[in-house]
Amino acid sequence: MPPAYDLIIERGGSIVVETIEACDEDAAWRAGLMLHIEALMAVVCRDEHDPESTRA
Repeated sequence: MPPAYDLIIERGGSIVVETIEACDEDAAWRAGLMLHIEALMAVVCRDEHDPESTRA
């Protein structure tokens, strides 16, 4: 099962977190941008075995 990533999104002045599965961090960013191009703020990896895999 691919790791889970949280997409941090701004919607109407509120912060919303949407969880997706992606094969790697770059794929998570690509998916997040395709879904929320104007609102995506960050992508955070939820995989406990790879804590370095976060980028904002």
